[in-house]
Amino acid sequence: MKRVVAYLVITLFAAFSSYATRPALAQSETPPTGPVGEVRGKIINRNSGNVVAESLEVMLHVLDQDFVDLDMKHAQSKPDGTFVFTDISFDANLQFTVMTIYDGVTYSSNPAPTDMKSMQVAVDVPVYETTNDLTSVQIDQMHVLFDFAEDGLEIKEIYVISNTSERTVKDVYKLEADRAATLKFPLQEDADYIFFKPDDQDRFVKFNGGFADTYPILPVTGSSQLMVIYLVPYDGEREYTYSAPLNVVRMNFLLPEQANVSLQGFGLTGPESVTLQNGESYEVYSYSGLNAGQTLSISIGGKVGTESSKNSNTRNSIAIGTTFLGFAIIGLGVWWWRKSENTRNADNDIHSNEATLDGLILEIAELDEEYEKGSLSSEAHQHLRQNLMRKAKRLL
Repeated sequence: MKRVVAYLVITLFAAFSSYATRPALAQSETPPTGPVGEVRGKIINRNSGNVVAESLEVMLHVLDQDFVDLDMKHAQSKPDGTFVFTDISFDANLQFTVMTIYDGVTYSSNPAPTDMKSMQVAVDVPVYETTNDLTSVQIDQMHVLFDFAEDGLEIKEIYVISNTSERTVKDVYKLEADRAATLKFPLQEDADYIFFKPDDQDRFVKFNGGFADTYPILPVTGSSQLMVIYLVPYDGEREYTYSAPLNVVRMNFLLPEQANVSLQGFGLTGPESVTLQNGESYEVYSYSGLNAGQTLSISIGGKVGTESSKNSNTRNSIAIGTTFLGFAIIGLGVWWWRKSENTRNADNDIHSNEATLDGLILEIAELDEEYEKGSLSSEAHQHLRQNLMRKAKRLL
């Protein structure tokens, strides 16, 4: 197995989390009562290497160790690209991140801990120029989960997308009502009851035969994750046909083991049996190297037992069950990573990094929990989560 599958451990968290838009926290007007310091930094254009020589609004997010958003303050950067927030309450358990919007795209710094000695925190916010060229964008991983219900076949398609260029990709396709989209994806012709994760009404646009994603793709590996969930008819056999909108490095197809259903298709490998953290067992098939414009056709065959149908997700669970499934699928990622590195040296690396990796996974889970509670703004959640994923990927 290629090492790229190790990204499953981290990136699949993002694919299943709910990102419903929430208003950002209001700026606190309460004067600080304890020690105060300042947060300063620069907005740097990573393409030119220079500071952004224009005044931009910057937002300081004050976070605790669990990434709970405690406060947010606004300021303007100076024409020399610098910014400063003064009279900020400092505490050893706080950390700070700064965000700005450049060319219609939100960027953020890495979280920086409080320095109680200097009473200063320095953070730089990287920004990028934009392009509408998709040449450097690819689907690193696509995971297709099949669940069988009395009213049909529920399909969950999970995408992990990378942009290997040095520019943010946006506004590739023109949509109706003067809107633009970055990516377009196909759907099965008879797809119905279509839902998305993140659950952002402004992000996704449905059209005949597919949907569009309007969010920009930052120049980061695994920078975009999404899931589409839909229902199609199933009476014992059908074709799953997928035409790749981009190069797809790897596709994985998961079938519930108890369903007594199998897949057949040219180039498919497997199945391999996997038991996830929720105790459910799946048969996993794989396909590698589907190029943009190519079509993959897979035959699904087998009568689903009555008990399997009763245990399958229904339309209601499409909307409410995805978070649980997201945490369960992490078990597949860990299993796959360790299986693919089943050598002595690799095992030593895994054991030496396991505690740190587990800690990062726990931080991501806690971050998602705080967001679900409403303690963290949508922008802060997304950018902090990306920072944690980058750290974990460096470990891997």
